[in-house]
Amino acid sequence: MAPTTKEKGMKMRKGDLVKLDVAKCFTERNGGERRFPLTNHHNDDLKVVIGARPTTTEERTAWYNTDAARGIGCDGETKLPPQATAVTVEADMILIVERARCRVQLGWGNPRPGMTQVMLPNGETAFLPRGLLQAAA
Repeated sequence: MAPTTKEKGMKMRKGDLVKLDVAKCFTERNGGERRFPLTNHHNDDLKVVIGARPTTTEERTAWYNTDAARGIGCDGETKLPPQATAVTVEADMILIVERARCRVQLGWGNPRPGMTQVMLPNGETAFLPRGLLQAAA
């Protein structure tokens, strides 16, 4: 017998309202089901998950004008700008799905599959793993 939609998980679509799934994001100490924290105990106690988004052209240009961009790295090469920016997502935030299924390049390596692009209440965009989200009731 084929699994039902409920067994397969939530089907997200563009425009859906979602929030973090507390059970999958946080430890038992903070109301979740995880034995170990997703990132670290500090974020787990604050009940936040760190998402990411690619840096904009303006942010990269501004980085080149800082002292951090000057000189060479420890490998003797010129320094490269950051490719992604961290975005803090709180457990009680209601998010809007912009892209339900996507692969995004958040660094110099290969694109990360299994991500969802969401809009935060302040209008900022973040990419989070699909498995960490649930429908907002």
